[in-house]
Amino acid sequence: MNKKTAGRPRIRTPRVELHPASVKYIFKGHPWITKDKYSLKFPKGSPFITAKLDEVKNDDAKFVVMLNDPTHDSVLARIWRIGEGSSHLGPKEFYFELRERMQASFEARGNIDNRENYYLAFGESDYLPGLFIIRLKDRILIQFYANFWNHFESDVLKIVKDFYPKDTIWVQKRNLKRKKEFYCATNKQLKEDNFIIEEFGVKYQIKLNQFYDIGIYTDMAAIRDRVKDNFDEKSVLNLYSYTGAYSLFALKQGATNVTSVDLSQKYLDWLQENLVLNEMSEDHESLCMPTIKALEKFKSEGRKFDLIICDPPSASSDGKKVSKAIDAYKDMIPLFDMILNKGGKAHIFLNTHSITRKKFENKIKEYIGNRKISITGSLKLTGDCPSLKGFIEGDYLKGLTLLKK
Repeated sequence: MNKKTAGRPRIRTPRVELHPASVKYIFKGHPWITKDKYSLKFPKGSPFITAKLDEVKNDDAKFVVMLNDPTHDSVLARIWRIGEGSSHLGPKEFYFELRERMQASFEARGNIDNRENYYLAFGESDYLPGLFIIRLKDRILIQFYANFWNHFESDVLKIVKDFYPKDTIWVQKRNLKRKKEFYCATNKQLKEDNFIIEEFGVKYQIKLNQFYDIGIYTDMAAIRDRVKDNFDEKSVLNLYSYTGAYSLFALKQGATNVTSVDLSQKYLDWLQENLVLNEMSEDHESLCMPTIKALEKFKSEGRKFDLIICDPPSASSDGKKVSKAIDAYKDMIPLFDMILNKGGKAHIFLNTHSITRKKFENKIKEYIGNRKISITGSLKLTGDCPSLKGFIEGDYLKGLTLLKK
């Protein structure tokens, strides 16, 4: 235990009242307490709060201990544990419980191979609410999605250092405003970090503390591996390509040619760095333009593709207007129908927890209408990104496979 934790006195955990709906969701497995007339009264000064659950006829659960986060925009508390006995939790007990959970999470990733980027901890799904930890070769990136962790940041760092003493450790405070907040915990003089990782035989340039995101989406890695057989001898279109993970992966898997489209020249330049790094530039082209304009261009030119990858941000702007991904598909689906070869596929994604998987599928069916396209499968987080039963918000990355008949 670090010095800050060791010297803390035991403080009685404040008791709060929960909305009846929150109690019901807790017993369904949901780990969040969101903003309502009850949670707005939670105390500001304590990192932990507790609530009685006696009104629920369940002998195995008498109270709930929560991580208090009164300054968060929407999630004001996160479930830590449910049980009988003492309902109090002090810093000392929390440290040991935290260490046990982090160790279990680290050990669960012992079978990850063929890639140097994977999650060591995936937040609520590993019973570590708001705490995400990514291994990037010999670097570790700790991401805090809850302000609660400001109280115990040094504890998290100590535990990670104990298990990975040789790794360079970075910390990022993730926030809704996408403000860049990074620092290196093992070398305070290090302000930026550029290095190369490998995933399924493809090399990627990673850049820490230069942008809000780091150059690759690790939660997509297991999905890339799942669809790897779809690229061989295919003409591939990668929309919203970012730094080109799917583009490079497609070329590695035998795609005949790949076209990447993104609105940001900055990210396309980064993609080009990755292409040069892998000696793959020959069968690739980049287009810097809005996705709809690119699709209309391909339609007018009569260009066809065998496979489309489409992973838009939950909301994007072309400089004139902001559009939600779910709405953008209304215009994209008809164009997919026109530029896909017969028998061609599209892997399309929605990256938001505010729309359920069922609603996403129903909307896409509506946009397809009577066109010769059908939904043939679904894709979801897997592998080092496990799901938690009862936690719909944790199922934020939703994918569908479309087939052109």
